[in-house]
Amino acid sequence: MKPLALIGNVARWGVRKALCFYYPRIEIEGRERVPKTGAVLFVANHPNSLMDPALIGYTVGRPVHFFAKAPLFDVPVFGSLMSALGMVPAYRGQDDKAQVRKNLETLDVGAKYLQKGEAVGIFPEGKTHDREGVEQVRSGAARIASAAVQGGAAFVIVPLGLNYERKERFRSSIWVRVGEPIDAAKIFRDLPDEERKAMRVLTEKIDSQLKQVVIHLQEDRWQPMLDELDVLLPATVEEKSDPISNLRQRKRLADAINYFLANDRSRAEEMTAATEQHRTQLAAHGLTISSASVRMSGPALAWKLTKETLWLFPGLLPFIAGTLHHIVPFLITRTIVHFIKYPGRVTTAQNRLMIGIPIYGLWYAVVWVFIAHHHGAWFAWLWTVLMPFAGVEVLHYAWRVKHAGRAWWSELRMLTCRQELLRLRREQVVLRNQLELLRTQYLAAQSAAV
Repeated sequence: MKPLALIGNVARWGVRKALCFYYPRIEIEGRERVPKTGAVLFVANHPNSLMDPALIGYTVGRPVHFFAKAPLFDVPVFGSLMSALGMVPAYRGQDDKAQVRKNLETLDVGAKYLQKGEAVGIFPEGKTHDREGVEQVRSGAARIASAAVQGGAAFVIVPLGLNYERKERFRSSIWVRVGEPIDAAKIFRDLPDEERKAMRVLTEKIDSQLKQVVIHLQEDRWQPMLDELDVLLPATVEEKSDPISNLRQRKRLADAINYFLANDRSRAEEMTAATEQHRTQLAAHGLTISSASVRMSGPALAWKLTKETLWLFPGLLPFIAGTLHHIVPFLITRTIVHFIKYPGRVTTAQNRLMIGIPIYGLWYAVVWVFIAHHHGAWFAWLWTVLMPFAGVEVLHYAWRVKHAGRAWWSELRMLTCRQELLRLRREQVVLRNQLELLRTQYLAAQSAAV
């Protein structure tokens, strides 16, 4: 095996292990639709930057040639690693308009991989984003398919829906949904002399298929409503036995919102107005719809707050160690990113990655030498191995402290206005009952349609 291929295989193994550690619950629905061999073009939404290719690799269980923005290949070490993984640079206008023409050549590279019977992956939205669902699907996938069909490749396009419970949260869940394969060659055969129209039809097909497997909202402005429905209409007791019940519930809620927007918009607007009014009244007291003080009362609330506080103690030592170890490279990286601008519109997160990798690597080496000199090599290695885990715990612990502190503060503050709190609780119950009625009607409509 060639050294570059060996490095790529080792890197894939390491990245997938890290993926499963950070996201321990990954459910793959429709895995039987993934071709184990032969040419295939995977198309997916792109909610989580560099983590998405690793997730797709884990899902399909075979090497995939991904397209990634060209500036990432210029990052020392990281760029070489991407090449070892068989990734292909994509030249986008938002990164460097002078390089856009190279993108057509890049797409041809993807078509040639398909002609060789290999797997290719592309994020047809062209960028990562935080939107709930699918943004505009661009023509890149269709262009690759067109070139591959002209080159005689026999392949299918497989849509992949990547749904993260909370992509930034340690130990949260992922739901990958594999869509029905698309026969691109048939679309081009049906429109033999209209390549542009065939590409447009294929792009629309990819867009439609992705929206079916992704938690997708047709209109951005309804995003807050989805977040609040997550709290007001939680999964049932039976559904909660499912480790990804929150994700399935979120998908049902998004589909229900889209349904009422299309079939009974005035009613949907009415419920949104009621929810927004309730949100405003809560905000006046420093509360949100998810605040424990509003949703619970008495012993149940006291136990929840106490339990969340007690759970902070086991993580205190790793939090302190992780903070002390990483504070220097963290501050250095943030400071440099603040003052240095890369050519093109490179995101802040990617700037931190580009600059942070060598800085953190150097810092780990310096700390290892220091500890080895004073306490021995064995302790230095032990510390070095444990610190990445402690660093992850710092992020998770900080979120837990913020969440628990806010809950306690809200409860203590509302002790002075108990009547108002009781009114808000009653109002939320009424709102929840109204939404439950809508959910029942939506499920009945779906059953009737089947």
